[in-house]
Amino acid sequence: MGLSSVQKWRLVSLLSESQVNLVKVVGSVSDALDTLQKEQGAMKFRLKADLVKGPVKLRPKSCWNGSRPRDCYDIYINGQKENGIYSIFPTHYPEGFRVFCDMSSDRGGWTVFQRRKDGSVNFFRGWDAYNDGFGKITGEHWLGLKRIHALTIQSNYELRIDMEDFENDTSYAHYGIFGVGLFSVDPELDGYPLTVTDYSGTAGDSLLKHNGMKFTTKDRDNDHSENNCATFYHGAWWYRNCHTSNLNGQYLRGHHTSYANGIEWSSWTGWQYSLKFVEMKIRGASTDR
Repeated sequence: MGLSSVQKWRLVSLLSESQVNLVKVVGSVSDALDTLQKEQGAMKFRLKADLVKGPVKLRPKSCWNGSRPRDCYDIYINGQKENGIYSIFPTHYPEGFRVFCDMSSDRGGWTVFQRRKDGSVNFFRGWDAYNDGFGKITGEHWLGLKRIHALTIQSNYELRIDMEDFENDTSYAHYGIFGVGLFSVDPELDGYPLTVTDYSGTAGDSLLKHNGMKFTTKDRDNDHSENNCATFYHGAWWYRNCHTSNLNGQYLRGHHTSYANGIEWSSWTGWQYSLKFVEMKIRGASTDR
């Protein structure tokens, strides 16, 4: 028995109403899900905001622009103005090491790599010692050729040498350009050649003669002399044939009868006077920062 036209119309109406109701239900569920997602998003945002407002760890004062300091000058421009020991992390020496920073001399920011002051440390040592460094950072010490090299290849560096004699007179030498092994593929094998120029100061220039020379120790002869200059003058230096300065020589306490084997800076105190105090330090050029 077939449906009448009236029954068919009623059936279509019922189906249409069910479809409409289904669409409404689906729409309601979709709205509910959308609302839930928005609430979860708002909750995450509030949680993140609360975390930001919470305790914040201050950036270490020794950092420069949020990164680890490459030398004492990075530390200085970040606001640390006190002399002392700091950790630095040169670009090609990522494990870092500790140095003494001179923050008071000549506008500050100097990384000290050599100091003589009382004769307490033996400087008549071999290649390995001069490569790795020795002594006490707060006292007499040599930072190490490999560290000096790592410092000076990352920027343009200047050198300052402060000196004092036993009459308490002081003097200094400044070099606008300084580097160790700057153009070497293997700096240790190459002998850490010295690059130095552009002198100014009050002590006279006793280092320019050594420009371009390799470092010589008593057990590794890289000089231009028939004899080993380090052995002959009881030091270790960028000797040529042999020297006009010998700042790693013996601590002989002023005037001495032997010739040029003390802590000598010939242009200031001659060849037979061993200085009381010497400090060698470097600073990177601010234009490279």
